[in-house]
Amino acid sequence: MRSLKNVSMSRLSETEDSEDLQRRLKHGHANSLQAVPFLLPIIDSLDKRIKKAYKDPTVWISDKDGNVHMAHMDIHFSHSTNGVAALHTEILKNSELKAFYDIYPEKFNNKTNGITFRRWLLSCNPGLAGLINEKIGKEWVKDAEKLKALEGFSGDEAFLASLAQIKKDNKVRFANWLEDHQGTKIDPDSIFDVQSKRLHEYKRQQLNLLWIIHTLQEIRKGKVPAHKITCIFGAKAAPAYTIAKDIIHAILCLSKIVENDPKASKYLQVVMIENYNVTAAEKLIPACDISEQISLASKEASGTGNMKFMLNGAVTLGTMDGANVEIADLVGKDNIFTFGLSSDEVIKHYAKADYVAKKYYEKDPALKEAVDFLIGKEMLAVGDKVNLNRLYKELVGKDWFMTFPDFKDYCKVKGEALKAYEDEKSWRKMTLVNIANAGFFSSDRTIKQYNDDIWHL
Repeated sequence: MRSLKNVSMSRLSETEDSEDLQRRLKHGHANSLQAVPFLLPIIDSLDKRIKKAYKDPTVWISDKDGNVHMAHMDIHFSHSTNGVAALHTEILKNSELKAFYDIYPEKFNNKTNGITFRRWLLSCNPGLAGLINEKIGKEWVKDAEKLKALEGFSGDEAFLASLAQIKKDNKVRFANWLEDHQGTKIDPDSIFDVQSKRLHEYKRQQLNLLWIIHTLQEIRKGKVPAHKITCIFGAKAAPAYTIAKDIIHAILCLSKIVENDPKASKYLQVVMIENYNVTAAEKLIPACDISEQISLASKEASGTGNMKFMLNGAVTLGTMDGANVEIADLVGKDNIFTFGLSSDEVIKHYAKADYVAKKYYEKDPALKEAVDFLIGKEMLAVGDKVNLNRLYKELVGKDWFMTFPDFKDYCKVKGEALKAYEDEKSWRKMTLVNIANAGFFSSDRTIKQYNDDIWHL
């Protein structure tokens, strides 16, 4: 079969006869012609070449309904296709883009995302940056992998105490900022349990929400946490994303209920940061104790918030999804808390279409109690019936991102993380291991790999 790797672009401006063009317009290209009239003949020319070379319709540029698949065209006529985390790349090769990988295995490669340490450590956490400079010098600023040298201080009690003090100072700084920003007071001595990311069902703020409800109910039954927990959400949702807005509404309702409960408010607080943005993130991330990275396995391409929190000494509580997999590999199983279905299990459920949310709801009393709370008297007294009922029905009737199967394990492992926090000495070492192994996630490394392997600038 003729290779399409080095297709000449010299003849792509040739237009087809008007009769063929009219036929294609009737099959869905009319809008494309109006938007980009000069591109349609080029797209059609490329599509003809692909259809001549490959009989599999899943790799065609234009499908039977006239829809143009731009990603298909990109893969065919570019020299490189990459994922942005090791797991993501494997999913592309073995599942999502398998048909293309079978044609062009040499094109596929991985480039794990990175973050800029200049902003997410030097700028937003000068106390920690200064302490690192004192211990290992400043070479890490240009070569982030040199942070690994910090592991040599895991037995230095004075250094670990300094790390803890910097975290405490950052928590106080964030608490002061939050009060100035929106009038909300929080306890800097509480555990800051943070989920900061775009509000989306696959990122599963609803799973965290159900845990908070469960914890509230446990407190009311007499099972109180050893340490007060402040659950902080930083997120925005697209205006038209109805269920995402319903989740925000439920979080805000729950925040009011906890605040007005004289017993529960001693042990639990729920905060939604108003108008969350980078400025807020620069205050929040250095203050975080537990980093919630709980997306459904296989759905997060990479994530970068997980890297930012890790770099600033937070310990990850997460699924084996996106770059969480690489974080776990770098820090070791004793310095991260993982739970939930594997990506393979999730992909199999989708393939078989065998997941039924209501079965989990009916067989797990704790889950049912938490879900039912969403439409109980307390929530309806402070919230909107339409929003709360819609979220309830979405979860029980669909739960497309499999919140329910992971609920029990999430509660168990989150309990383990909260218990681990009580061992101050051990927790300090965990934070150090995370900081020391964050160097891999520098965007300097990512950009260098892109240039070495793809751009060749």
